[in-house]
Amino acid sequence: MEAPTENLKVAPDDEAYWLSISATMKPLYVNTQLVNTRRGPAPLVVREKVRSLVDLSLSYELDEHEPFRDMKESGSSAPIRSMLADYFGAAADEIALTRNAMEGIATVLNGFRLKPGDEIVATNLCYDSNLAILRQRALRENITIRLVNLPLGPTSDSDILARFEAAIGEKTKLVSIPHIFANTGLVLPVQKISHLARQRGAFTFVDGAHSAGHIPFRIEDLGCDGFAACLHKWMHGPRGTGFLYIRRDEISHVWPLFATWSGKPNHSIEKFEEVGTVFKALPAAIPEAIIFNQEIGQAEKTARLRYLRNRWAARLSTHERFRLLTDIEVAPGTACGAFVIEGMESEELARILLDEFDINVKVFELEDPLSKGIHLSAGLANTVEQIDRFVDAVLRY
Repeated sequence: MEAPTENLKVAPDDEAYWLSISATMKPLYVNTQLVNTRRGPAPLVVREKVRSLVDLSLSYELDEHEPFRDMKESGSSAPIRSMLADYFGAAADEIALTRNAMEGIATVLNGFRLKPGDEIVATNLCYDSNLAILRQRALRENITIRLVNLPLGPTSDSDILARFEAAIGEKTKLVSIPHIFANTGLVLPVQKISHLARQRGAFTFVDGAHSAGHIPFRIEDLGCDGFAACLHKWMHGPRGTGFLYIRRDEISHVWPLFATWSGKPNHSIEKFEEVGTVFKALPAAIPEAIIFNQEIGQAEKTARLRYLRNRWAARLSTHERFRLLTDIEVAPGTACGAFVIEGMESEELARILLDEFDINVKVFELEDPLSKGIHLSAGLANTVEQIDRFVDAVLRY
């Protein structure tokens, strides 16, 4: 079941248009890449912008020299922060530029004020590095972590919310969740979880590494207190760029990773940007990445990504040996999907696809060794021919 397309500027199956977008990206893949969760290929306009600034970034001593005169040592600037705020639906004084999602995640998970005996609620679907940060802090500060176990396969918002209702208690001060569980494409009901957490006096922090540029949303509508994302995945920006949002009233409750050397006040979002010297050619190309996304349209991007996923998932779902771990009926849907195949190990199928068909997919495994499957996430640079060739190859086994 596809999402409504009548209000889109371009249909998700308009192959001539999407081939023209793919032509502006030209990823340098050595095989058919059907995994775009680690990084999305930057379009040529972004790559050219970075290339044009490499020599300048490496040779000039004075930051005041054009074109970096408006950029801080961290690479941030008021215009860049305003563009990010406008795109993602927040105020510019709630957005800090970071070098990646992990920097923003580590800032909040390490810096949110807690005391011994406090409790953090997270989920088994959190990224493993996020859980590592929380576990280190728990050991260091005598803090309790409670994991909400969510099913690997399809579920419902009501089921997810019920599990969080049971987990968030009077000692819970921080709730840490992913916006999208990338392996299966599950989108958590962030707005409902945030509302529940706030009612119970807890700070909600969202890992948005896989939702920024992937699905339509406005941070102000999510109701969360913190949100971190990178720009090199679904925004197709330069690697080494990202942002951190913290709700204005909560900024003073989070310590920065680096002490502010310029005396930024505790309530200033800019205290999170004083991280030392960065390679300014990367953040300087953020405007080109944002414009690239704006010209396509977020709703159009999401519809195309969902269309590519459903093109393979719908065909596999009709074969009894394949069990989808993704609900392809849920809107708006994502690029991400996963499945298991009866009678064959996921690693073996992935090896065959790469060795015999030159197609790359991902085998994932959660901490529970039984929670394993094959993940795909086609991106804007992929074509329907590549998707169909993958399905034809898989069905041979």
